[in-house]
This record gives sequence, structure tokens and C-alpha cells, in this order.
Amino acid sequence: MAVYAAHLTRTLQGTPSVFQVTAQEALGSTVKPALRKVVEFLSVTYPTKCGWCLRYYDELYLLFDTCLQYYYLKHYAASFSESFYDLLRVPTVTNEFTTGQQLPVHLERASLALLVLVPYIQDRVEALVERWREDDEDGRLGKSTPDRVRRAAVVVWRAVRVASWAARAVWLARYVAGRGAAHSLSLAVLGLGLRPAPPRPPYQYTWGDLVRNLFTGQFSGAEWFPLVGGGALRAVEYGAFAVQFLRWWDTRAAPTTSLPTPPPPQRDERAVRWKNKCPICLQSWKIPTVLPVSGYVYCYACIARELRARAQCPVTALPATEASLVRLYVD
Repeated sequence: MAVYAAHLTRTLQGTPSVFQVTAQEALGSTVKPALRKVVEFLSVTYPTKCGWCLRYYDELYLLFDTCLQYYYLKHYAASFSESFYDLLRVPTVTNEFTTGQQLPVHLERASLALLVLVPYIQDRVEALVERWREDDEDGRLGKSTPDRVRRAAVVVWRAVRVASWAARAVWLARYVAGRGAAHSLSLAVLGLGLRPAPPRPPYQYTWGDLVRNLFTGQFSGAEWFPLVGGGALRAVEYGAFAVQFLRWWDTRAAPTTSLPTPPPPQRDERAVRWKNKCPICLQSWKIPTVLPVSGYVYCYACIARELRARAQCPVTALPATEASLVRLYVD
């Protein structure tokens, strides 16, 4: 009851509850991995036409996210996920706009940079540091100065990530306690906070009017564009929410007792030829790792590099991801 009362108190004061702000953050973090699943499917199904999309996915998503976030910041003074939960960004100093429901130009550009550029740079740095960490675990980093710098960068990055998580938790706790106007440090740096958005004005025409005009031949694209465009945007928003729900449903592990035992795979000539060897480097395993989709055992560095590049088993061409790898501990 105390939590529910606190939720009501924050809402009556015009400040979104902690459930709303965390839900919109979760929704925003779902779009990129969800679209990546679609791109992976297309690259496997049409490797010659869509294979390049997976290699340059980060850059393509950067372009898509820039256009999407800019549109919502320009028209709704909020990000894509914030607009879905009917929230908008307002300056914490005046608590009101001087030019209507719009952000000042400098705050709009700064918000776009923090929403788009910062996550892109963070993902690129994360991938680079992860590759250095794998090289260190595989013993490919020596005692030279550049290799020592790479080892130090891995340690520093881990410390930075832990510190950022701790700062985020502390800032969110201050927001829940009513001591902060913004729930995140990025909004606080910009001097912004989230507030419930006013109701959007209804469209001049309805979908029923659109259908009647289509049948009577009295269709004019200019006057119907706001209705159709708004419907398309809401479809994207609810589609992202549906993808988030499907991801949650997919992560629920089914009991192993309810699954039938699969038949053992038939041994082929390739398995005999590569016995106790990695099918990629044709050497003895170094950190043996099995790919469950095909059952072949590889060196961890070899198969991880292959999956990052092509997202499929190099022997059977079955689609797979790096997250499905299983480490083996053999003598």
C-alpha cells in the first residue's frame, strides 16, 4: 500500500511515476535488438541481397534512429519511447514552455545527440573492448606496450560500467524519494525533466470518413495525411511494445522435462575428418566451444569471430548467434 500511495503522490504532483520512466527506458532499449533479429533473418534468407545489412547494422540503425528520434523531438518534445507513454520533456527551471509544446533548438539538438550518438559510441566501444577481452583470454595479447594498454582498457571499461550502473541507481533512488526533478543523469545535465503530455487534439477526419471518401472517389491526400501518418506512427509504437512482450515471452525457459529427447545426430565424414580438431582452423581445440544448432565443436575465438561476421554455422550454414555458444570443459 505504501508503494501504491507513493505512486499516486508523484502522479498528482505532475511527475511521472518510477514505473512509467523505467518502462519507457525498457521500451527504448528493445527496438535495436528487435530490428536486429529481423535483419539477421533477412541476411540468412537472402545472403546476396541483404547480407551487407548485418555487417553495417549499427550504421543503418544510427540513421534510422536519428530520423525517428528527431521527428518525435520536433513534434512531441519527447523521444520515441517517451511519447508512447504520453510523456514529454520540459525544462526543470521554468516548468513550462515559452513557445508551446516544443523544445528550444539547443535542447532539441542536445537531446538528439544523447539519444542517438552516445548509445552508438557506447556500443562501438563495448564491441572493441569485448574483442580485446577475448584476445586476452585466448592468450593472443603479449607483453608489448599496445597489448598492455588493451588490457588496461578492459579493466578501465569494466570500472566505468560499474560506476555508471551505480550512478544510475543512485539517481533513480533520488527521483523516487522526490529529491530530483529528473530520473536520469542525462536529463539532469540538460536541465530537463519528464512530465505527462497534454491530450493530443483529435484529427479533423476519422477513419470512417476516409473509407467513405475512398469509395465515393473524393480522396485528397493532403487533408488525410495527418490521419494516415499518425496511424502509422501509432502502429510503430504498439509494434515495438508487442516486440518487447514477445521477447519477454521468448526468454521464459520451458521445463526440460516437457521437451522430447532429440535423436542423436548421424556422424558424417566431416566429423571423422575433424575429430578433436576445430573445423575452422583445423588445429586442436583452444577453449573448446560447441555450437548447439549443429553440434560441432570449435575454438571459441574461431567460432565467435565467424558468428559475428556471418551469423551462421560455418559447416552446416544453419543460423546461429554468439549468445548460443556453450563452453566445454574437457581434459
